[in-house]
Amino acid sequence: MSKKEEIKHIVLDRITVAKGWVSSGRAKYRIDHKIIHMRFCSIDKFDSPRYKFNINPNTLSADYEVWICGNADAYYLIPIKIMRQIYSDPESYIDQRHPEIRIVSVHIDKNTVTYARGGKTLNLIPYLRGTLLE
Repeated sequence: MSKKEEIKHIVLDRITVAKGWVSSGRAKYRIDHKIIHMRFCSIDKFDSPRYKFNINPNTLSADYEVWICGNADAYYLIPIKIMRQIYSDPESYIDQRHPEIRIVSVHIDKNTVTYARGGKTLNLIPYLRGTLLE
């Protein structure tokens, strides 16, 4: 198993809090009746606190998005309604080659995501190291 996959499994175990999870397609996992779409971004060569992710139609078909920023301690479990708000913002950053994709930057030193022109950001602290407790 690759280091990336190992980190994803650690995060999934933390999110599920002993409920267990099952792979459910491309970058998706099922936990009980919920679908998690999971993305991993490794640490860049400049050791920047900024991580680039995108939001695409596959993201929006899940119940939650997980952004893992380099290691298992730096992840955000975000409800899909928040992802839809970011995606549908008229000023969101659109990928030039793929207009159905939105580009975001996660700043783990500030626990924020920048997602639209004018430096529009969202506080990610409520989603930091989230779990699915019910």
